[in-house]
Amino acid sequence: MKTAIIAALIAAIAIGGALGAFAATRTVETTAEVDVRVWRRVSDGALFLSTRPAGADDWETHDTELNMSELSRSRNYHLSSLVTVAVPLEIEVEVPESATSSTEAPGAGTTAVSGTGLTTDLSLARCCEVRGLDDRPEIPERAKAIMTGVIKFAWETYGFTHRGGITIHVSHSNNGLLVRYEEVFGERPATLPDECSFQRGEHMFFTPRCRVDEGAYAREWFARVLEPGDIEPSWIEHGTLEYVPTHYAEKPLALSDDRFRRAVFYENPRDLRRGRASDAMQTMGMLYAIDVYGDIKDWFQFYDQLLLGQEASTAFDAVFDATLPEFYGAFEEWAEHQKLILVATAFSSCQEAAQSIRAQRGSVGRGSGFPDFRVPLEFDDDGDGIVCEDAYATAICEIPSTIQ
Repeated sequence: MKTAIIAALIAAIAIGGALGAFAATRTVETTAEVDVRVWRRVSDGALFLSTRPAGADDWETHDTELNMSELSRSRNYHLSSLVTVAVPLEIEVEVPESATSSTEAPGAGTTAVSGTGLTTDLSLARCCEVRGLDDRPEIPERAKAIMTGVIKFAWETYGFTHRGGITIHVSHSNNGLLVRYEEVFGERPATLPDECSFQRGEHMFFTPRCRVDEGAYAREWFARVLEPGDIEPSWIEHGTLEYVPTHYAEKPLALSDDRFRRAVFYENPRDLRRGRASDAMQTMGMLYAIDVYGDIKDWFQFYDQLLLGQEASTAFDAVFDATLPEFYGAFEEWAEHQKLILVATAFSSCQEAAQSIRAQRGSVGRGSGFPDFRVPLEFDDDGDGIVCEDAYATAICEIPSTIQ
């Protein structure tokens, strides 16, 4: 724990020194180095900080005691009180007067600041540039705040690091987003690659529907970090790419979530090893692995080995001390057992369900109802996984007469 805290402090001080360099001009790419020493007083355990520019002779010891009472968002780390340290830098740059006010797109005479080569937290502090919607500055500011939050969460929760620069593009309309794409890449796709968000290189594009959608920002950033595309079996990649963005935007996924119990009820668990499982079943495979064979840290160790080109069967055995066929067999046996439980506890009618379980909100514009696997004889006419939406109110009204 103390090692993680000290590492975070060192990164924080590096931020303080380097930001001043970027404030001078948008065309400068540089780093700032600082030596840091943390002191722990023997008598009471209080922490203090000493700093100096790298290579200098004199240390500056700060007499403010570091208060470590604040918890990080993930609640996995204690955070120190904020310490601001000015690191002197000598920069000689000749910049035309007009360059600092230019707002042209890349390739049109400007050079955007990039975080490449900087420390993780410095890149976090200058995570991204947002282009578009200049007439509504609250949206670009919100976009930058969301992306910064994603990066902080990833670092604090999983130790994932942010590298390089990101340019976020937003617009008033889908067509406007296509125009922005053409400005950057010199070509214009016939349609948007995705109705919510997509990326290419260092550029991320968010449609009007998703321009302040935290889940979309998390999906794009984690997809960038986790390097999808080459991992087999594909369910491993799918589960990973769903797990971490959902954890940020909503909550950690769990096998007890309704959509996974629905998959248990209606699907064949052997489809996972056959390569034709649904999205929910694929993510269930990951959740089962970290519930039974290890934890999330083990999973990412396993995932890293696959990124390095190791076969899934070899990497799974090395990390989880079980073969992949053993995993598939155990998963299928568990899923079949869970299905028996769900079948045994299912209700035969909306009225019966209404007397025993709480209703849930259905799709937009519809009333409350019950998960379809809890009342399997009812038809889910709008496909939202909730049944008895129309019958629920009637069923409640009929309960007293039935009891009589």
